[in-house]
Amino acid sequence: MDYPRNDFEDGGLLKPGHYSLQVGAPGPAFLKQISEHLKQVASENLRTTDRFEETLQYGCVAGGYPVKEEVAKFLTRQYGDTVQSDNIYITPGATQGLVNMIKHYFTHENSLFVENPTYPVFAIRVAADKLMNPVPISMESDGMNIDELEKKLADLPVVETTERRPYRAAMYIIPTHHNPTGCCYSPEKCRRLIELAREHNLLIICDDVYNILNYSLDTNDSKRKFEFSPQRLFAYDNPSDPEYKGNVVSNGSFAKIIAPGLRMGWYEAPAHVIASLKISYIANSGSGQCFYISHVVSEALKLGVIDNHVENLRLAHKDRMQAVISIVERKLSKYGVTITHPNGGYFLWVKLPQKIKSAQVLEVSKKTENVTFIKGELFNILCTRASVKGDFDNYIRLSIAYYELEEIKKGAEGLCRAIEAVIQN
Repeated sequence: MDYPRNDFEDGGLLKPGHYSLQVGAPGPAFLKQISEHLKQVASENLRTTDRFEETLQYGCVAGGYPVKEEVAKFLTRQYGDTVQSDNIYITPGATQGLVNMIKHYFTHENSLFVENPTYPVFAIRVAADKLMNPVPISMESDGMNIDELEKKLADLPVVETTERRPYRAAMYIIPTHHNPTGCCYSPEKCRRLIELAREHNLLIICDDVYNILNYSLDTNDSKRKFEFSPQRLFAYDNPSDPEYKGNVVSNGSFAKIIAPGLRMGWYEAPAHVIASLKISYIANSGSGQCFYISHVVSEALKLGVIDNHVENLRLAHKDRMQAVISIVERKLSKYGVTITHPNGGYFLWVKLPQKIKSAQVLEVSKKTENVTFIKGELFNILCTRASVKGDFDNYIRLSIAYYELEEIKKGAEGLCRAIEAVIQN
């Protein structure tokens, strides 16, 4: 029986000869590589362990202890900074982790400070489903506009806090290799965010799914090919500080670096957040999340399989990103088109001349070049309001994650032809 194997196919995005530059997911080649490793790990390591049957039982609420140890060791290697297993809480992925965190601590009366532009699926649904009250903050080249944030924090409504719900408001940010802009927060902004979170009693939830994917070459360390990504925000919230309260949660996932179908992620969180989550209704009802899969991944981490896989991802992604940047700049810079130069992550953010709208380009590129992408206006947290629909409507987001190098070059060439046609029309 012929049927769609995933939502991308179901939406007609992966037709032969079609270049869907919006797909923010690992491509078939890397999934095939990692699937061989995971099958071997599952069959050889878990099947032969004396405690295999325990992985089929309801598990530990925060994740199996050996799993948390291996995740912490892996992150320590990848971050270049110590991660403690006591701060790890295993989740069924970043999206579920984010929603569970918000539902655990907040209600529709609380404000959610959000970057603008931002990852649209979550933030816009929060507004539409009235989970919280979103407050957009504009972005600068090194992160959120702090002056604007401070002004809006001054107007933050008074909300009663309790031991169960101790925070006045939440903040959702992507501080490393931001989606869609690709920027990383500067150390100065990270330090100021911690100060503001402590002052105003905020919980900052960081979407840290791209942190490991850094493509800057390390010229100072002969043992490493790539530099570490900028320090995650969680590390700035230092427990040794006299003012420490524990205001940051790092919400990570293996979706972008191994496979989204695993549905496995983690929180790196303060002790009091971990303790509170352990007694939540979700934890008490379902106990350990993705318990079997987490042990498969744990074994792969222990063997170093994932470290090697990540290194291959970095090499391929760096080449793809550089290729697309080169094509766009070579063909379109004469028209005033610009493109970001991220040091990691999945995405490139293209700015068209003000009078050229991405919706026009999408219509032409889809019809004449079989190339699609996500329009910039969809990353506007307030895009459902008619008064602000113009924001980012001359921007395009491109993903470099799915297609192999030669295919993504063809897609980029086709996109450039479409943009040029719209500009010259």
